[in-house]
Amino acid sequence: MDQSLAIRNIKMSLRILNVLLITTIVIISSCILLLFGLLVVALTVSGEKFSKLVLDSNIDISFKFNGITILLNKDIISNFVYDKSETIVLILLLMIFTLIIMSIVILLWKFVKSVIVGDVFTIRNSKRIELVAYSLLILSFLSNTVQAYLVSTVLHMFLNNNELGNIEWIQSVSFRFFDINWSILLCSFIVWTIGRIFRYGSFLQEEYDATA
Repeated sequence: MDQSLAIRNIKMSLRILNVLLITTIVIISSCILLLFGLLVVALTVSGEKFSKLVLDSNIDISFKFNGITILLNKDIISNFVYDKSETIVLILLLMIFTLIIMSIVILLWKFVKSVIVGDVFTIRNSKRIELVAYSLLILSFLSNTVQAYLVSTVLHMFLNNNELGNIEWIQSVSFRFFDINWSILLCSFIVWTIGRIFRYGSFLQEEYDATA
């Protein structure tokens, strides 16, 4: 393949990736705005009013979580007990989690933009990659916490402990709020290593430019 054609293909792929990252930023921004709106509602609407709104609703809610489909039908919703403090903490955790993901996507977008214009091995890019690694490191500690707190909140609001105890095949329910996601932790180490390689590459590029 002609070298110029290969370069054009790479640049085209980077431009497509750039568009995808911008789209992702818009979607995540919408999610953050939605969470902020939910936080305002949780802070301003009284618990009694919110509980009445949920109990009076005639809808069935289903969502998938870690491969498990959870169905909240009318019978389950009738047991709903609103906990304002738990809801606020959950929304704040989700906002922090989403903001970290947002920062990662923005850093990747800036990195791709700089590569498109030809600035590859630079100190800025190495710092961006290292910041992505540090963000992933935080997510490795936060990911399981958010998931556990989400499940805990849903169970606490819709299923009380007595009902869980009546289910024969459930002996006990416990949540690990402080746990490490080892896959994300490994990714953070790999990305940090790439960042250090880019930093070394930027030093070599500076030496080359100085002697050229």
